[in-house]
Amino acid sequence: MRPSIFRPVVISLRDIPLHYILIAMLLVSGSLSAIPAFAREWHFDVSVDGLPIGTHDIIVQDKGDARSVQSDMRYGVALLGASYKQHAEESWQADCLTRIDTRTEEKGRVTTVAGRLEAGAFVITGPRGQEQLAPCVMSFAYWNPRVLRQTHLVNAQTGAWTPVTVHDLGKEPLEVRGTSRPASHYRIDTERNRIELWYSPEGEWLGLRSTTRDGHVLSYRLR
Repeated sequence: MRPSIFRPVVISLRDIPLHYILIAMLLVSGSLSAIPAFAREWHFDVSVDGLPIGTHDIIVQDKGDARSVQSDMRYGVALLGASYKQHAEESWQADCLTRIDTRTEEKGRVTTVAGRLEAGAFVITGPRGQEQLAPCVMSFAYWNPRVLRQTHLVNAQTGAWTPVTVHDLGKEPLEVRGTSRPASHYRIDTERNRIELWYSPEGEWLGLRSTTRDGHVLSYRLR
């Protein structure tokens, strides 16, 4: 038998410069610990009683169990000289709100809300003062279908801890971007409003319709 021409090569770590070893360790540890971030976006055209009044844009950035949310509402009724703008930023850990900062401008009046998870309680400060809530709360985050399981939600404009009642209205198709899609229909009742929501079978938020106490109907359509 002819002897093999291959010989095992043994490399001692002592033969490799230390900084090369450190770089390799950093690259490996970084690739193992890095968690990719995923963005989900909703862009709605908003109308009241069938008349277009503005937009609502929401971007949710997911990174593992952590989420950051940016929401921008811009409404205006030129004939009435009325305008409404709201910019909100939220941080979440899983399905629990850990931070909220909101600035709302309505008819020239500005209000702010700030909330933080502190020492086992969610502390929120708004126009009505400061309030301590349970450590795991949710805002009216319609992009997360878990809002449908709640009995109270944080109002981003006022900071109020708002009682809600959720009704399952069954399944019905909803027109989304010109296409009929299967959807589950729900309604959230508050003291002031009735908010109807539609979700796809996968839990994607598809649309909204809200009826105010004075009978106006606000509608969201994905664009």
